[in-house]
Amino acid sequence: MNIKDFKHTTKIKVRFSDLDAMQHVNNAAYLTYLEEARINYFNTLFNRKKESLDFEAVVGRIEINYLYPIVFGDEVEVYTRISKLGTKSVDVEHIIVVKKGNKLIKAATSLTKLVYYDYKVQTTKVIPEEAKVKIVKFEGLSV
Repeated sequence: MNIKDFKHTTKIKVRFSDLDAMQHVNNAAYLTYLEEARINYFNTLFNRKKESLDFEAVVGRIEINYLYPIVFGDEVEVYTRISKLGTKSVDVEHIIVVKKGNKLIKAATSLTKLVYYDYKVQTTKVIPEEAKVKIVKFEGLSV
């Protein structure tokens, strides 16, 4: 994954409660960072005027590669993009970076499979055409 391929970023504030006994960010907190970045990404993608939790997808799978420890006080950013658009799912890639002066250090990379879901009937569903168009336009994907 190359940061230059990402068009969206979310700044993360490392909280004291994110730390574990080793004084670095606990592995589970990375999932929260990814979730925050995903919500921010989709709010931006769909031009929501205020933050919204109105979303029609569930997490089907998450893979995380931990590369560098994050500690309290670090400046953290999460780069987010959709790398693959399916009929009922999207692949969301993330890069979590730590800013050290002018350097960006990859702290983690992640791949999340989001599956579009109809909560009323409790089943997967096809991605709405309007959403596909916005994703393709924003990410420059070919369908």
